[in-house]
Amino acid sequence: MIGGTSPVNGSRLASGRPNDVGSAFSTLFRDPSTAMNGEMIEQKVVITNPQGFHLRPMAAFAEIANRFQSNVTVCKEDKRVNGKSPLELMFLAAEQGTELIVQVSGPDAPDALKALVNVMAKETPDDENVDLTPLPPKG
Repeated sequence: MIGGTSPVNGSRLASGRPNDVGSAFSTLFRDPSTAMNGEMIEQKVVITNPQGFHLRPMAAFAEIANRFQSNVTVCKEDKRVNGKSPLELMFLAAEQGTELIVQVSGPDAPDALKALVNVMAKETPDDENVDLTPLPPKG
């Protein structure tokens, strides 16, 4: 497996530096031409968001994945889903602490993987300011 730990919502990469996607990417792919000949490349991602990999980041992930020609698969344990489908990503039920593996194969695989890991590494502004206090009962 090619890969290392990458951040999701503010965690640290294998380099120990926060949100250092660029250096992790260069470490993972010393020869990007290998991915361009159809070989699959992958990276492990650990979910750190207390809300898990929920609908907003899933939709953003699928939207970015659909911009590329490459096939995108996301794996959790024995489950493998199409990374271009928000509905299939929901089946992973990836809570905080879950390890996911993002696999990409195709002509633009290195660029796709970099963009997908980057979108997972960004903190969602809405997540930081969500009030989780329950609403009062109606009536």
